[in-house]
Amino acid sequence: MMRNQISEAGKLAALRALTDRQLNHLIVNRLERGFALLWGLESGEPGAYEELMRVCLEIGQLLPAVNRADHARLESRFAQLQGALRSGMRLQAAS
Repeated sequence: MMRNQISEAGKLAALRALTDRQLNHLIVNRLERGFALLWGLESGEPGAYEELMRVCLEIGQLLPAVNRADHARLESRFAQLQGALRSGMRLQAAS
């Protein structure tokens, strides 16, 4: 491999690592917002349900792009959010 090709491969690897970190950070922020919105649902915050649905849709679209190292952890946290949402909806329906 020529020196220029090695340099380009290193740049590409660094760019991919940066993108992975940014994507991870974005999903973590969206998860935190989702959990905060769950509290908003309980307190009757207007628009909380609609925003929570948008957040969940966004996370679901972003998760497939996450690298393998982070995917299981983020997917697990997303499943917790979805489970809490389902539980909350069942509690509200029973009230």
